[in-house]
Amino acid sequence: MKVFVIIALVGMAKAAPQAPASATPAKVPVIEWGKCEQLKPSESERTSKAAVVDKCLQSLPLPDPEKATQQEIDKHRESVTTCALKAEGWFDDEGVYKFDRARNEIKNKKLDSEVEEAVLLKHDACQKEATEKHDDYINQVQLYQACMDYNISQICGIKVMV
Repeated sequence: MKVFVIIALVGMAKAAPQAPASATPAKVPVIEWGKCEQLKPSESERTSKAAVVDKCLQSLPLPDPEKATQQEIDKHRESVTTCALKAEGWFDDEGVYKFDRARNEIKNKKLDSEVEEAVLLKHDACQKEATEKHDDYINQVQLYQACMDYNISQICGIKVMV
């Protein structure tokens, strides 16, 4: 989940209009995975996720950065993320996020047992909070992913440096 969000942002950054040549080039973030090196995506995972985001960007072109409001930019980011999650099969036939799949993905990472147990407890808490606070699935996913991003980074000691 965290990996998806990072990859989605990187894919969107690659597709964004380029700054003039005289501008300072954007720095690529460096991620220290702490106790959770298993969460680091492989090159093929990164390539696959970037391709999904690129495909979504083809059907959902970026708004004109000169004219777009922050609200339009935020809505576009939400639309691209939703498109990518749908393309990867993260929603069932009714459009409900597959929390059970997220739980299984955590288990499949084979984290240290103490770390896995802590992450799974947070998964349950984040799922409960998201489904209790929001009826619509998109807001549930946003809250769940933000909750998990925060908790996984705390539990694992993940640091993102620019």
